[in-house]
Amino acid sequence: MGLFGLFGKKAEAAPIKKDAETPCLEMYAGMRVEVTDQEGRLLFIAKLLGLQETSAQLHQLTKTFLSREMEEPLAVQIRGYSDRDSKAVYLKGSILAAADDQVWTVEELKLVKLENDRAFFRMDVDMDAGITPVGRIGAQEEPCKLLNISVGGVRIGSANQHHSGDKFLLSMNLTPEKGPSTVLCQVLRTIEHDDSYEYGCQFIELSEADQDKIMQIIFNLQRKKSGRT
Repeated sequence: MGLFGLFGKKAEAAPIKKDAETPCLEMYAGMRVEVTDQEGRLLFIAKLLGLQETSAQLHQLTKTFLSREMEEPLAVQIRGYSDRDSKAVYLKGSILAAADDQVWTVEELKLVKLENDRAFFRMDVDMDAGITPVGRIGAQEEPCKLLNISVGGVRIGSANQHHSGDKFLLSMNLTPEKGPSTVLCQVLRTIEHDDSYEYGCQFIELSEADQDKIMQIIFNLQRKKSGRT
């Protein structure tokens, strides 16, 4: 099911073992990562390649507003998800532009921590959207508010009660020039307020291409929000 067809509670951080027992960074080669500055602002999405001890290359998957004329390395935070460890991987290092205009060199690369979460960059939004429950005969679309979005899922606000495990189709208009998109979601968490509910939901049945599209949408939304159009 494609993004433009039918479109976590964190556990305690796993301590990083020191010295010879520290995981070899080469095992994270090929991992899709989010690169943010020290204030947590998303700079770009990339694949982490060419890992050699404490250096690597970041091959951009999205555009970036960073100037490639930087004279000094920029300290960044890098985070991704390791299927091998089934954990989020948090790294840090310093980047400079490489010869290829879609590649950045990262030096002083260091593993900071592993956590039991998906570590997706989350963008706060405030948009009207709609949800249609799956598996209910005659279910109608219900209005809701899209509160934030990441490549892994969304948080929505609704006046209607749902339960963990419920699935629905979320219709949202993140790209007005292309019209609404619909994605399949599943409720993971519920926060109950006096007269409304908030739901933490994960996207399901997304391909890697779908995830890349969501990353680009989030990046574009952040650029608009920061005035970098």
